[in-house]
Amino acid sequence: MPAAVATGLDALRANPLRTLLSTIGVVMGAASLAAVLSLGDGAEAFMRERIAFEGMHRIAVEARTADVIDGHRIPRQSYPIFAAGDADAVAALLPDADVRLEVTGTALTGCRDGAPCLEAPGSPDAALRAVQVSGLWLAGTPSPPALLAGRWFTADELRTGARVAVVSRATATALLPPTTTSPVGGVIALGHASYRIIGLVADAPGGRDLSAAVPLDTVDDALVPVPQPRARTLTVTVRAVEQAPDVRRRLDALVDARADWRGQVRVVAHGPERLAQVTQGILVMKLMLGAFTSISLLVGGIGIMNVLLASVAERTREVGIRKAVGARRRDIRRQFLTESVAISSAGSLIGVLLGLTGARVATAIIRAQTDALIYASVSVSTLVISALAALIVGIVFGTYPAVRAARLSPIDAIVRE
Repeated sequence: MPAAVATGLDALRANPLRTLLSTIGVVMGAASLAAVLSLGDGAEAFMRERIAFEGMHRIAVEARTADVIDGHRIPRQSYPIFAAGDADAVAALLPDADVRLEVTGTALTGCRDGAPCLEAPGSPDAALRAVQVSGLWLAGTPSPPALLAGRWFTADELRTGARVAVVSRATATALLPPTTTSPVGGVIALGHASYRIIGLVADAPGGRDLSAAVPLDTVDDALVPVPQPRARTLTVTVRAVEQAPDVRRRLDALVDARADWRGQVRVVAHGPERLAQVTQGILVMKLMLGAFTSISLLVGGIGIMNVLLASVAERTREVGIRKAVGARRRDIRRQFLTESVAISSAGSLIGVLLGLTGARVATAIIRAQTDALIYASVSVSTLVISALAALIVGIVFGTYPAVRAARLSPIDAIVRE
């Protein structure tokens, strides 16, 4: 260790109270910065998980059900209703992708207030609960989702319109009697139809919404009637996100090639677009909040400068003696810069630990109040930015006191009391 560095560290150890007081400002600034970055990373991870759950690799072919004219949304009276043959045609065009035809709506089921759903919807003791139901037709050989129990639909069940359903854990808990040992094999009522549960999937993040999937040909019996036919969506799930641009181009070409789809159907890649928007929004938030919290670091840096200037005034005689015995200007500068960087680094380390702890407490409160499964995240960028901030604050605010000390005349410094 160079002698100037060792001398600077010895000076800090000789004045622990002054060192502590000059560190507090940096601690608060570093804690604020680390907390903001950690919360931002956690929010971004949460949104990525939500988008991935909804299908980040999905590309949808949707019927245009409305037009926007002068800023007003005008519903169309007619639009294409996709059939199983359309899904099979897309699957033939994209053999390496999963293709599904889907229609989603709300089904009502009878439930007693505060009790599991045991009565039929028409029972006088029944209250109504809403279940989001998706009617499916799977083309080609799609990969089944991860199941907690049971199995996925077979081709025969989809083709014949069997009364079977795959439900979420929350749906099984809400619609089956509490004495049910296993939801698989249980029977639930959706609208005017009854379905036997064949599979159980995980709940969506939050876990409160009730959802179920049934074969496409049986979904109309479950859903609440509407005046116009429900629009159906052709969803293509690619194996890797890198395939999405090419698949979208091929789907656009297919839409343009079909006269009954041209101008009536659009191709939308929801996941990548939403991910880009979320990432941009969170980055803007982190930059704005980081700019505000950096003010605390500036205040801490000014405190370091004041303490070092006072230290230079008190140790003028020491500086003069060191220069008289051969210390160069750069040795004096290095000594005081070492003190500044050491103070800011120690404050940054303590502040980062406090900030990360505060971020964990804040996310725990958020989870308790909103059921959003968001957790404080520690990324490499957070640690690097905090370390660089400490180094920059130490160098910037320690430079002037160090230069001032280095410029002292040895004779004037020695004779000064």
